[in-house]
Amino acid sequence: MTMSSASPINVLPYKRRRGEPMTRNTSRDDERDAVMRMIFERPGFAAEIARHLETTHQNVSQWNRVPPHHVIDIAPLLNMTPEQIRPDIFGKRRRRP
Repeated sequence: MTMSSASPINVLPYKRRRGEPMTRNTSRDDERDAVMRMIFERPGFAAEIARHLETTHQNVSQWNRVPPHHVIDIAPLLNMTPEQIRPDIFGKRRRRP
């Protein structure tokens, strides 16, 4: 077996600019609603919510939206009403015609 005479390609590591975040997963951030983005913008807040709910911060980090069964427990931590967190579930009820 013969070796190729081509030299290996040197790949330089990407140098982060000052102020640029360490990592940014834009596809994941685009899927999250505004409440979840707010939770992850505050350092350590996801871990605080996880401790309050007696779960792991990894579990919280997988949410795209706050699960309906956690909204009532999380509302005081966020200083928000359940209607603000999940208006699709706790919003105004429509009357039937």
